[in-house]
Amino acid sequence: MRKKGEKDSFWPSYVDIVTTLFAIMVVLFAVSYSRFRVKEAELRKIADKYEEIKKIYQTVENIDSTYFAYDSTYVKHIFKIQVTYQKGEFDLYKLMADRTNRAEADTLRKRIIAAGQEIKRTVENLQNMHDKKQDIKYLVVIEGQASADGYYVNPYFNNDVLSYQRALELHRFWKKNDIDFSAMPKCELVISGSGEGGVPRDTTREEFNQRFLIHIVPVIGNIRMDDTQKSVVSR
Repeated sequence: MRKKGEKDSFWPSYVDIVTTLFAIMVVLFAVSYSRFRVKEAELRKIADKYEEIKKIYQTVENIDSTYFAYDSTYVKHIFKIQVTYQKGEFDLYKLMADRTNRAEADTLRKRIIAAGQEIKRTVENLQNMHDKKQDIKYLVVIEGQASADGYYVNPYFNNDVLSYQRALELHRFWKKNDIDFSAMPKCELVISGSGEGGVPRDTTREEFNQRFLIHIVPVIGNIRMDDTQKSVVSR
């Protein structure tokens, strides 16, 4: 028994408090470190997916320069094969060269087929390069342009309509030569015509605007870290 007048010792109680606080700090540190490692792993996976997406865009930009010139300002591929039509025509067998030099026109059509095959190869490579679990699709846009030559018969026959008809006919021409983007898995085809108002425009010679612009746009859907996790990035 404590003797009368004997004071309680301060130090044992202080040691108990410090020991308890230290134990709490150790537990908190362990929990925090564990959560940090989990978050670090998640961020590393997101960084890996970002690098994967960046490679996809780089592949799109680096399509064969033999047939396409990439315009980074408008994020479009300009068809380098100069296609000059007879006025008001959209059939690829009614080029200006068909009137003057049929052999030259046939050579142009062969180059157009080769360009379509290059686009197809690019899309196939893109589809093969990323993780099959990722929801990544590709939008291929064939945009027709027209020269400002005053072609206007009525609202149904003008350069706006003509540019669309030319793009549609290009798709049909490629399809006849086993190049069908609409039939490729995870690929969507859009046909469009911008008439005299599309960008970019050739400012050197107006007839050079009788051309096609090609867009290959990766459409990023759900990016998954694995088969079980919820989406990290959603469209």
